[in-house]
Amino acid sequence: CAPPPPVPPVPPVPRPKAMAEPAVVELEPIGGDPHNAVQMRPVRTIYEDIPEGGFVMKMAKSCKLSELKVALASKLRISEESFTFAYEGEEMDNEKTIKENGIPEPGPAARRAGAKVDLLFLIKDGVELGAQRERREAQERAAEAERLRQQEEAQKKQEQDEKRAREEEEVKMAAKRKADAEAEQRRQDEARRAHRCVLRCLEIGGGGGKELITASNLTVVEVARQLCRELNMLRDDEHRGGLVLLHDGQPLPGRQTLQDAGVHDGDEVMYFWGEGGEAVALGADMEPA
Repeated sequence: CAPPPPVPPVPPVPRPKAMAEPAVVELEPIGGDPHNAVQMRPVRTIYEDIPEGGFVMKMAKSCKLSELKVALASKLRISEESFTFAYEGEEMDNEKTIKENGIPEPGPAARRAGAKVDLLFLIKDGVELGAQRERREAQERAAEAERLRQQEEAQKKQEQDEKRAREEEEVKMAAKRKADAEAEQRRQDEARRAHRCVLRCLEIGGGGGKELITASNLTVVEVARQLCRELNMLRDDEHRGGLVLLHDGQPLPGRQTLQDAGVHDGDEVMYFWGEGGEAVALGADMEPA
């Protein structure tokens, strides 16, 4: 007959892992021997900066709880009034020793075996640990620095936008000024073409003549001065008068334009240098230029 099938090995049963001891921070001892090893645990384990197992320190039996409180307050960087000690639900008197507060003290053998005096401490609501305060202040500084950075960036962007807007406006204004200047130039060119007037100017009692290219929208005084410049007939100490223009034998009024005075393109205008000169053309109420 066939041999029986082999029996599979039985896997070993895993042993339960030992529970890890809560983390504990040891503080500097207070006083000398004889001493108690005191373990201070928080009532509420809501503070990430306080180890779950609390704090352990050696304290001389003669020391008051107020000295223990000073050491713990210094470690947590909070005021001594911010927390209280308790044992088995009873608040302790800080001005008494552990023994005077009725707390049993471990004997020598128990101390050698690691026995400790267990105290609870309760931090009041709203109290901020030093480490928490440092993180909060660091976060606030970082937030303020970020706010200032964003504000500076916004200010720079605003200044750049304003500068760009000014530059764009200046470009637009320059383009407008150029367009206006070109339009004005065209207008003047058109006006010159429209009012172009060529006069044949003859000096009374003189020979020849002068062809003067001027404009019919200029006043008689302006035409007389233009003619003076082209004839180089300028006033000086010996010549205090000016040109008098005549058309059809009549003096032309100085304030009128050639067009208003009835002078047309191609007309003949007589002139002479007379005392008072342009004043005669302007009228009796005007002084010579």
